[in-house]
Amino acid sequence: MSGRHRIVLTGGGTGGHIYPALSVAEQLKGDPEVEAILYIGAKNHPEEKLARAAGLDFAGLQVSGLPRKLSPRLLTWGFELSAAVMNAKALLKQFKPTVVLGTGGYASAPPLMAANMLGVPTAVHEPDAHPGLVNRLLSRKAALVSLGMQGAATRIKTGGRVVFNGNPVRMSFMEERKRDAVSAVLGLRADLKTVLVTGGSQGAKALNDAVAGCLSRLLDVEPHLQVVHQCGEKNLNDLKEQLPPGLFQSPRYHLRAYFDDLSMAYASCDLAVTRAGAMTVAELAVSGTPAIFVPYPYAAQDHQTHNARYIESQKAAVVLMQENLSAESLYEQIVALLCDDARLAEMRKRMRDLAKPDAAKVLAMQLKEISALYVGAKSLHAAGIG
Repeated sequence: MSGRHRIVLTGGGTGGHIYPALSVAEQLKGDPEVEAILYIGAKNHPEEKLARAAGLDFAGLQVSGLPRKLSPRLLTWGFELSAAVMNAKALLKQFKPTVVLGTGGYASAPPLMAANMLGVPTAVHEPDAHPGLVNRLLSRKAALVSLGMQGAATRIKTGGRVVFNGNPVRMSFMEERKRDAVSAVLGLRADLKTVLVTGGSQGAKALNDAVAGCLSRLLDVEPHLQVVHQCGEKNLNDLKEQLPPGLFQSPRYHLRAYFDDLSMAYASCDLAVTRAGAMTVAELAVSGTPAIFVPYPYAAQDHQTHNARYIESQKAAVVLMQENLSAESLYEQIVALLCDDARLAEMRKRMRDLAKPDAAKVLAMQLKEISALYVGAKSLHAAGIG
């Protein structure tokens, strides 16, 4: 029967919580069995912009993260959360969802809590190896807990089903791309070994400083190397001033503030130097890109270190902790890997072995299964059966 599923997606704060939901939405949009999709997140936060850009209906809540220290703010936050839950409850009553998927972050708490109050089934997707607070608490009442990384299995509890789906990745990262064609689009030489350095959309000062410190040596000593560097919009001018003009203008150094489509950069590179957020890890895996991970040391529950160490244990990446990051240590790691073709090839294979390219499709199907059970139960109840 078509048009029976009405699905709410919720999650926010960082790309690691937003992109899994958007990837599932890609699979659900256009499905004749899906009547409507609504994304609920925090007002004026990244999820609003990204959800609207993806063509999704969006509803915003006034909600913020739990204060980590005792202060008067803790009291006002409690009132804010209660109001957000009531507003979410009103939204759900109006939308009449048949299932609610939460992908983490504080923005997902009110819709999931409201769904529990209304008896609407919920599912939770945990992207990281170390589950966040919201998912740890609200997974207990979820019909399904989907894991992005196997390491989370021992750290999450639920009365429902737990499945290792992998992290849903946008379809652009799974497209087959010819290196020559992608390199031409990005203005790169396809015959050179390519290192991509990215601290995410906002950039990472520690990575930028290390790259600036070793770039001259990299380009001088390694003539068959080029560097693609996504530094973040806020860091672009500082980095331009930090680099000598001749180095900045080198044809083998390509500085970008931001890539609209990072999948293009992955398709052109031999090695990535990155943070270790859950979605970064998943995107590297489906594109088969070996990595040097520099985990962000202040991530909640240190989840980036957990993510990075797990991938390192599978011999698909190496980890360079930020406390040990310097121009010298980064140079040595990059050169050691790029000069070892056999190791790079093995890392690429092992990274692909970790990929779950069907994660979004599988999770979308699981949501429809939960929704169908709920719709069926409601129909039986309306008919006076059961």
